[in-house]
Amino acid sequence: MKNAWIVSFSRFPMLVIGLLIFSGLFISMGLDFQFPFLNDMSPIYFTLVNVLCFVLLHHLLKKDGRSLKDLSGFQRERLWKDILYGFLWLFILYIPFLIAVVITMLTMFGTDFHLHFQTVFTGDAESSNFARPEWLLWFSACTALVFPFLNAPIEELMYRGYAQPIFLKHFNKIVPAIAIPSLGFALQHIMLAPSWQGAVVYFVAFFLWGVGSGIIYYKQKRLFPLIVCHFVVNVTFSVIPIILLISK
Repeated sequence: MKNAWIVSFSRFPMLVIGLLIFSGLFISMGLDFQFPFLNDMSPIYFTLVNVLCFVLLHHLLKKDGRSLKDLSGFQRERLWKDILYGFLWLFILYIPFLIAVVITMLTMFGTDFHLHFQTVFTGDAESSNFARPEWLLWFSACTALVFPFLNAPIEELMYRGYAQPIFLKHFNKIVPAIAIPSLGFALQHIMLAPSWQGAVVYFVAFFLWGVGSGIIYYKQKRLFPLIVCHFVVNVTFSVIPIILLISK
């Protein structure tokens, strides 16, 4: 039970530490930046945290006599079927995600919430126009190319594959089993936000995404399609924006 709590909530403090380290490096290099919103640099410290989480999860599973492959549910003969399911879950999960974004922004900004999409998703113009060394942008972009291959499986393995079944066995109720890992899932995603308003929107939206993913895993009993779904999202929202940033 203790391990399920650790797995559900360890990523957020790791990411905070990564943010603080990067902020310290930026200060020492004399770079101007908007603390704590370093979303364009987040692939770097997210990737470092993913490596640490991989080691942690591998250690925990080894103690239980299991493996990461077993937990992922990967089956070569089901690969194409799982990929198709992944795109289906992507479509389904985006419905509550978008509803959460709209309702949260409507609550925060009122009926003219559509005027605040830049603040929520890219940050204020003044705070986002600060200098980055070209080498640092390239390093972040190269890291972003690796990011989806680590982030998607690690997050799904931790929150849905590992923690959720343990909470379900302990509480014998599906609501806390899904809600607790979803809270950890949502909390870590505020580290990707470019503003305080974005952090609130991200938390609510990703919590509902986590709940939806938890329900799908509980019903289907297969994790690999959700890994595929998560991978597609990471490619779209992590790799492409960084490439566009560098191509300016």
